[in-house]
Amino acid sequence: MKISDYNNVTDRISPSERCRREVLDMANRNNREKITHKKIKGSTAAMIIGIAVAVCGGTAAMASELGVFDRLNNKQDRTIVLDNGNEVPIDKYDRNEYSKIAPNAVEFEEVKTASNEFFTVDLESAYFDGTELIFGFSGEIADGNSMALSSLGFTASLDINGERVTPYRMDGSYVPFYWGTFVIDEGTDNSFTGSMTCIIPAKARFDDTAEITVSINNIWSNEKEYYENDRFYNYQVMDIDSENLVLSAELAPDLSLTRQINKTVEQDGFSTTIYSIAPGMMLSSSSYPEEYDIAEREETENGTDDGYMHSVHPIAVYFDEDGNYIEPLELDPIDMPDGTIAAASNSTDSKTITVKWCDKNCGSNELGSVEFDNFYGHYSFGYITEYTIDISDIDE
Repeated sequence: MKISDYNNVTDRISPSERCRREVLDMANRNNREKITHKKIKGSTAAMIIGIAVAVCGGTAAMASELGVFDRLNNKQDRTIVLDNGNEVPIDKYDRNEYSKIAPNAVEFEEVKTASNEFFTVDLESAYFDGTELIFGFSGEIADGNSMALSSLGFTASLDINGERVTPYRMDGSYVPFYWGTFVIDEGTDNSFTGSMTCIIPAKARFDDTAEITVSINNIWSNEKEYYENDRFYNYQVMDIDSENLVLSAELAPDLSLTRQINKTVEQDGFSTTIYSIAPGMMLSSSSYPEEYDIAEREETENGTDDGYMHSVHPIAVYFDEDGNYIEPLELDPIDMPDGTIAAASNSTDSKTITVKWCDKNCGSNELGSVEFDNFYGHYSFGYITEYTIDISDIDE
């Protein structure tokens, strides 16, 4: 695979700030002198909870009765105030559209609990289309949330049939854990709802029932920090040397959730492939002519009036049939079974996808601009070209 292939896909996703934050956060905590790793023996070993779910056998209630993902529907509209006084989204990295996910999730009939001296967590539900696995949790802090925390981050390992599965990062970086968040339920003091999105690597995907084990190993506050050894650290709710919170479930994917598209449109060296659309995400890949990569190294004029010479860096922006922006998800590139890689965006029911190519290095040019509002604000980029992909003839 050429690095340009990777770059073309990563231009369809936001910078993986969350990944970098977790890498730095784990490294910082590991370097702190006060951390000591204690051995866990005998009866203090991590609790394993078994939950049996037969997705096709009628033992899973559908999302009309589901609570967790429904409670997360308004997460993107909620904010918190950090210690520094800044008001920010309660979870700016989670762009899942839970209104589409909830009706297609399953709720475990028998909810089990794992707890230690710091936190209690329930695994209540899951969405699983064969590639994307989203867990739904509820939880509470053992001390009653004495610090009035509203937003918690956590990391967890994932095992499928006893084999460890790790996030697949095609740029060579390595983080051994998936991550998720808990947010305080509105109107409560210590009731949290959480989720964790896992993209299952192609080599680990399966069609039948498997045992899925989640081991939460670290929980921290997203809003509270403290200063130590000339550095700021997030306040720890459950430190990395604590007893893990471990939950297991028998789970099968619902492959019928995914609509296979596999349609490509090319125009003047620009190309976009829509691979599939499921309630949780749309998978796609876009590429631009090779001469733009050359121009990146040569500082070329791109039609702006600012008098500066700079290279043109094309990025693909997607819109539905009504002109609504289709926002990328905060997920790393996803490996496809055929060896290609894809970027994830929010799902859509649109019969067409319009791809507008624009210049990331300028706000407008002689051809105009491409404007849209996303999770972070309003953007305007110089216009390059566009085309429309008709997927109305693809079987549902």
